[in-house]
Amino acid sequence: MIFILWGEDKSCKNTLAFSFPKPMVDMEFDIGGSRRAMRNLPHLPIKDWYDQGLIKVEQYVMPFQIGRVDINLNSVTPSKIVVGVKELFYQFAGNFIKHLKDPNVPTIMVDTGTLLYETTCLGYLQEKQELQMNPDGSMKMGNDGKLQVLRTQLQRQEYREPYIRMRGFIYQAKAHNKNLIMTHHAADEWGMVRGKDGSLTEGKTGRRQLHGWAQLGDGCDVLGHTRWDANTKSSWFDVELAEVKELEGMKFENPTHDKISQVIKMIRGE
Repeated sequence: MIFILWGEDKSCKNTLAFSFPKPMVDMEFDIGGSRRAMRNLPHLPIKDWYDQGLIKVEQYVMPFQIGRVDINLNSVTPSKIVVGVKELFYQFAGNFIKHLKDPNVPTIMVDTGTLLYETTCLGYLQEKQELQMNPDGSMKMGNDGKLQVLRTQLQRQEYREPYIRMRGFIYQAKAHNKNLIMTHHAADEWGMVRGKDGSLTEGKTGRRQLHGWAQLGDGCDVLGHTRWDANTKSSWFDVELAEVKELEGMKFENPTHDKISQVIKMIRGE
Protein backbone atom coordinates (compact mmCIF):
# COMPACT_ATOMS: atom_id res chain seq x y z
CA MET A 1 0.00 0.00 0.00
CA ILE A 2 1.24 3.47 -0.91
CA PHE A 3 -0.12 5.73 1.82
CA ILE A 4 0.18 9.53 1.78
CA LEU A 5 -0.90 11.48 4.84
CA TRP A 6 -0.62 15.10 5.81
CA GLY A 7 -1.63 17.21 8.75
CA GLU A 8 -0.77 19.96 11.17
CA ASP A 9 2.09 19.58 13.62
CA LYS A 10 1.39 17.08 16.39
CA SER A 11 -1.67 15.65 14.62
CA CYS A 12 -0.53 12.00 15.05
CA LYS A 13 0.85 11.46 11.54
CA ASN A 14 3.67 9.26 12.83
CA THR A 15 1.33 7.43 15.20
CA LEU A 16 -0.72 6.20 12.25
CA ALA A 17 2.39 5.44 10.19
CA PHE A 18 3.91 3.32 12.97
CA SER A 19 0.86 1.03 12.91
CA PHE A 20 1.82 -0.38 9.51
CA PRO A 21 3.28 -3.91 9.11
CA LYS A 22 6.63 -4.47 10.73
CA PRO A 23 9.61 -4.68 10.69
CA MET A 24 9.65 -1.15 9.31
CA VAL A 25 12.26 1.53 8.62
CA ASP A 26 11.52 5.17 9.44
CA MET A 27 13.68 7.31 7.10
CA GLU A 28 13.51 10.52 9.11
CA PHE A 29 14.20 14.01 7.75
CA ASP A 30 11.97 15.67 10.35
CA ILE A 31 14.38 15.06 13.20
CA GLY A 32 12.60 14.27 16.46
CA GLY A 33 9.32 13.17 14.91
CA SER A 34 9.85 9.54 15.82
CA ARG A 35 10.87 10.41 19.38
CA ARG A 36 7.64 12.38 19.91
CA ALA A 37 5.55 9.41 18.76
CA MET A 38 7.58 6.75 20.57
CA ARG A 39 5.15 6.00 23.40
CA ASN A 40 2.65 3.25 24.07
CA LEU A 41 -0.99 4.17 23.53
CA PRO A 42 -4.13 2.27 24.57
CA HIS A 43 -4.50 0.97 21.02
CA LEU A 44 -0.84 0.87 19.88
CA PRO A 45 2.28 -0.40 21.73
CA ILE A 46 4.64 1.81 19.70
CA LYS A 47 7.48 1.98 22.24
CA ASP A 48 7.39 -1.80 22.68
CA TRP A 49 7.74 -2.25 18.91
CA TYR A 50 10.74 0.11 18.92
CA ASP A 51 12.36 -1.61 21.91
CA GLN A 52 11.90 -4.98 20.17
CA GLY A 53 13.72 -3.70 17.09
CA LEU A 54 10.61 -3.80 14.91
CA ILE A 55 10.93 -0.06 14.16
CA LYS A 56 14.33 1.15 12.95
CA VAL A 57 14.94 4.91 12.70
CA GLU A 58 17.42 6.37 10.19
CA GLN A 59 18.07 10.11 10.44
CA TYR A 60 18.85 12.33 7.46
CA VAL A 61 20.03 15.70 8.78
CA MET A 62 19.96 18.67 6.40
CA PRO A 63 23.44 20.25 6.31
CA PHE A 64 23.90 23.90 7.26
CA GLN A 65 23.56 26.31 4.34
CA ILE A 66 25.26 29.30 5.97
CA GLY A 67 28.47 29.67 3.95
CA ARG A 68 32.00 29.49 5.31
CA VAL A 69 32.39 29.27 9.09
CA ASP A 70 35.61 30.41 10.78
CA ILE A 71 35.48 29.06 14.35
CA ASN A 72 38.68 30.88 15.38
CA LEU A 73 37.35 34.26 14.26
CA ASN A 74 33.79 33.42 15.30
CA SER A 75 32.56 34.60 11.92
CA VAL A 76 30.40 33.37 9.04
CA THR A 77 30.88 34.32 5.39
CA PRO A 78 27.48 34.03 3.66
CA SER A 79 27.31 32.02 0.44
CA LYS A 80 24.62 31.10 -2.07
CA ILE A 81 26.43 27.89 -2.99
CA VAL A 82 24.49 24.77 -1.97
CA VAL A 83 26.65 22.23 -0.16
CA GLY A 84 26.03 18.69 1.08
CA VAL A 85 22.40 18.37 -0.03
CA LYS A 86 23.13 16.37 -3.18
CA GLU A 87 25.13 13.94 -1.05
CA LEU A 88 22.27 13.68 1.45
CA PHE A 89 19.81 12.91 -1.36
CA TYR A 90 21.97 10.13 -2.79
CA GLN A 91 22.58 8.72 0.70
CA PHE A 92 18.81 8.51 1.13
CA ALA A 93 18.27 7.05 -2.35
CA GLY A 94 20.93 4.39 -1.82
CA ASN A 95 19.43 3.30 1.49
CA PHE A 96 15.92 3.37 0.03
CA ILE A 97 17.00 0.97 -2.71
CA LYS A 98 18.66 -1.26 -0.10
CA HIS A 99 15.42 -1.45 1.89
CA LEU A 100 13.44 -2.22 -1.27
CA LYS A 101 15.64 -5.25 -1.87
CA ASP A 102 15.46 -6.46 1.75
CA PRO A 103 12.75 -9.15 2.02
CA ASN A 104 12.66 -8.64 5.78
CA VAL A 105 11.46 -5.02 5.48
CA PRO A 106 7.80 -4.90 4.39
CA THR A 107 7.32 -1.22 5.26
CA ILE A 108 9.27 1.98 4.53
CA MET A 109 8.22 5.23 6.15
CA VAL A 110 9.44 8.67 4.98
CA ASP A 111 9.06 11.47 7.51
CA THR A 112 8.45 13.81 5.90
CA GLY A 113 7.78 13.68 2.17
CA THR A 114 7.73 17.49 2.35
CA LEU A 115 11.38 17.58 3.40
CA LEU A 116 12.34 14.77 0.98
CA TYR A 117 10.92 16.84 -1.88
CA GLU A 118 12.81 19.95 -0.69
CA THR A 119 16.00 17.87 -0.45
CA THR A 120 15.42 16.49 -3.94
CA CYS A 121 14.96 19.96 -5.43
CA LEU A 122 17.82 21.58 -3.53
CA GLY A 123 20.15 18.66 -4.29
CA TYR A 124 19.39 19.01 -8.00
CA LEU A 125 20.10 22.75 -7.77
CA GLN A 126 23.47 21.85 -6.23
CA GLU A 127 24.19 19.63 -9.24
CA LYS A 128 23.33 22.53 -11.57
CA GLN A 129 25.56 24.90 -9.59
CA GLU A 130 28.47 22.48 -9.71
CA LEU A 131 28.25 22.42 -13.52
CA GLN A 132 28.95 26.16 -13.43
CA MET A 133 32.09 25.84 -11.34
CA ASN A 134 35.66 24.68 -11.85
CA PRO A 135 37.22 22.05 -9.55
CA ASP A 136 38.80 24.85 -7.48
CA GLY A 137 35.39 26.43 -6.85
CA SER A 138 35.79 29.36 -9.21
CA MET A 139 33.09 30.15 -11.74
CA LYS A 140 33.43 28.93 -15.31
CA MET A 141 33.34 31.28 -18.27
CA GLY A 142 30.11 31.46 -20.23
CA ASN A 143 29.70 31.27 -23.99
CA ASP A 144 29.81 35.06 -24.07
CA GLY A 145 33.31 35.08 -22.57
CA LYS A 146 32.10 36.41 -19.22
CA LEU A 147 32.06 34.69 -15.86
CA GLN A 148 28.81 32.82 -15.28
CA VAL A 149 26.43 34.13 -12.64
CA LEU A 150 25.74 31.55 -9.95
CA ARG A 151 22.16 30.32 -10.23
CA THR A 152 20.20 30.27 -6.97
CA GLN A 153 17.00 28.49 -8.03
CA LEU A 154 15.72 25.96 -10.51
CA GLN A 155 13.98 27.14 -13.63
CA ARG A 156 10.37 26.12 -14.00
CA GLN A 157 11.02 23.44 -16.63
CA GLU A 158 13.82 21.93 -14.54
CA TYR A 159 11.41 20.73 -11.85
CA ARG A 160 10.67 17.83 -14.20
CA GLU A 161 13.75 16.02 -12.90
CA PRO A 162 12.83 16.27 -9.18
CA TYR A 163 9.30 15.12 -10.13
CA ILE A 164 10.75 12.07 -11.89
CA ARG A 165 12.92 11.25 -8.87
CA MET A 166 10.01 11.55 -6.43
CA ARG A 167 7.75 9.47 -8.65
CA GLY A 168 10.52 6.87 -8.84
CA PHE A 169 10.42 6.29 -5.09
CA ILE A 170 6.68 5.61 -5.22
CA TYR A 171 6.68 3.33 -8.24
CA GLN A 172 9.74 1.39 -7.09
CA ALA A 173 7.92 0.70 -3.82
CA LYS A 174 4.94 -0.54 -5.84
CA ALA A 175 7.15 -2.72 -8.02
CA HIS A 176 8.81 -4.29 -4.97
CA ASN A 177 5.43 -4.85 -3.24
CA LYS A 178 6.37 -2.67 -0.25
CA ASN A 179 4.25 -0.56 2.03
CA LEU A 180 5.38 3.06 1.64
CA ILE A 181 4.07 5.74 3.98
CA MET A 182 5.00 9.38 3.34
CA THR A 183 3.95 11.96 5.90
CA HIS A 184 3.64 15.61 4.88
CA HIS A 185 3.37 18.95 6.61
CA ALA A 186 0.39 21.25 6.10
CA ALA A 187 0.58 24.65 4.38
CA ASP A 188 -1.71 27.55 3.55
CA GLU A 189 -3.65 27.20 0.32
CA TRP A 190 -3.17 30.09 -2.10
CA GLY A 191 -5.71 31.08 -4.72
CA MET A 192 -7.87 33.91 -5.99
CA VAL A 193 -9.59 35.76 -3.14
CA ARG A 194 -11.74 38.88 -3.06
CA GLY A 195 -10.18 41.93 -1.48
CA LYS A 196 -11.85 44.57 0.67
CA ASP A 197 -12.52 46.64 -2.44
CA GLY A 198 -14.24 43.70 -4.13
CA SER A 199 -11.45 43.01 -6.60
CA LEU A 200 -9.92 39.56 -7.09
CA THR A 201 -6.33 39.05 -6.13
CA GLU A 202 -4.06 36.14 -5.23
CA GLY A 203 -3.81 35.40 -1.53
CA LYS A 204 -4.44 32.90 1.25
CA THR A 205 -7.85 31.24 0.96
CA GLY A 206 -8.03 30.33 4.66
CA ARG A 207 -7.82 26.62 3.88
CA ARG A 208 -4.93 24.26 4.54
CA GLN A 209 -3.43 21.71 2.18
CA LEU A 210 -0.63 19.17 1.77
CA HIS A 211 2.79 20.83 1.62
CA GLY A 212 5.28 19.33 -0.79
CA TRP A 213 5.26 17.50 -4.08
CA ALA A 214 1.78 17.96 -5.52
CA GLN A 215 1.72 15.06 -8.00
CA LEU A 216 0.98 12.30 -5.49
CA GLY A 217 -2.54 11.27 -6.35
CA ASP A 218 -1.71 9.19 -9.43
CA GLY A 219 0.65 6.89 -7.56
CA CYS A 220 -0.82 6.43 -4.09
CA ASP A 221 -3.48 4.00 -2.87
CA VAL A 222 -4.76 6.26 -0.09
CA LEU A 223 -4.31 9.98 0.53
CA GLY A 224 -5.79 11.90 3.43
CA HIS A 225 -5.10 14.09 6.42
CA THR A 226 -4.74 13.54 10.15
CA ARG A 227 -6.21 15.77 12.82
CA TRP A 228 -6.42 15.87 16.61
CA ASP A 229 -9.73 16.41 18.38
CA ALA A 230 -9.00 18.14 21.67
CA ASN A 231 -12.54 17.56 22.94
CA THR A 232 -12.55 13.77 22.55
CA LYS A 233 -8.77 13.45 23.05
CA SER A 234 -8.54 11.26 19.96
CA SER A 235 -6.87 11.35 16.57
CA TRP A 236 -8.71 11.13 13.26
CA PHE A 237 -7.83 10.29 9.67
CA ASP A 238 -10.02 11.71 6.90
CA VAL A 239 -9.66 9.95 3.52
CA GLU A 240 -9.56 12.41 0.61
CA LEU A 241 -8.45 10.23 -2.29
CA ALA A 242 -8.32 6.45 -2.65
CA GLU A 243 -7.93 3.77 -5.28
CA VAL A 244 -10.96 2.09 -3.67
CA LYS A 245 -13.35 4.94 -4.37
CA GLU A 246 -15.86 3.94 -1.67
CA LEU A 247 -13.18 4.76 0.90
CA GLU A 248 -13.16 8.45 -0.01
CA GLY A 249 -14.88 10.62 2.59
CA MET A 250 -14.57 8.05 5.36
CA LYS A 251 -13.28 9.18 8.75
CA PHE A 252 -11.38 6.86 11.09
CA GLU A 253 -11.10 7.55 14.83
CA ASN A 254 -7.75 6.52 16.35
CA PRO A 255 -6.79 5.19 12.90
CA THR A 256 -4.50 2.22 12.30
CA HIS A 257 -3.35 0.29 9.27
CA ASP A 258 -5.48 -2.68 10.33
CA LYS A 259 -8.66 -0.58 10.61
CA ILE A 260 -8.22 0.91 7.17
CA SER A 261 -7.11 -2.30 5.45
CA GLN A 262 -10.06 -4.22 6.96
CA VAL A 263 -12.49 -1.71 5.46
CA ILE A 264 -10.75 -1.99 2.09
CA LYS A 265 -10.99 -5.79 2.19
CA MET A 266 -14.66 -5.59 3.14
CA ILE A 267 -15.41 -3.25 0.24
CA ARG A 268 -13.54 -5.53 -2.17
CA GLY A 269 -15.27 -8.60 -0.79
CA GLU A 270 -12.01 -10.29 0.20
